[in-house]
Amino acid sequence: MTNDITEILNKKLADPESRKALESLIDNIGTISRSVEWIKTLEETGMAESLQGIVYLIANMRGVLTDDMLNGISAILNSSLEMLSKISDPQVVDDLVALLDGISSGRLSSEPKVHGTFSLLGELKDPEVEAGLAVAINILKGLGKIGKAGNK
Repeated sequence: MTNDITEILNKKLADPESRKALESLIDNIGTISRSVEWIKTLEETGMAESLQGIVYLIANMRGVLTDDMLNGISAILNSSLEMLSKISDPQVVDDLVALLDGISSGRLSSEPKVHGTFSLLGELKDPEVEAGLAVAINILKGLGKIGKAGNK
């Protein structure tokens, strides 16, 4: 058997292309070894099967979906990721949690007390109320545009 392996190696080394490929393998043995260890880890943890399933899913979807559909999905994913990146800002998260806590606890409805038109006009002078109203009005405008577009 040893003669068979030696013979095979000698034939491969005699061929310039095979020799070059073998030298490349030897030169990159560290990378190859790390790659094999990574694949082994994927196999042991079950991730290889999951990744294989994802690849099959994508391949099957590619056969069913048109380019326009894929572009649409891609645009939706990009928009979703952009929204998630903005929402995941720690300051935004803290502010939203505080706002929701204030709403659920009733704290936001207790102050300031608005008893009529004049107290309401007084509150409108507050810069934070002014900014909040601007945000609310722009949200309402955006919702109106969406609603208008939906009626077409």
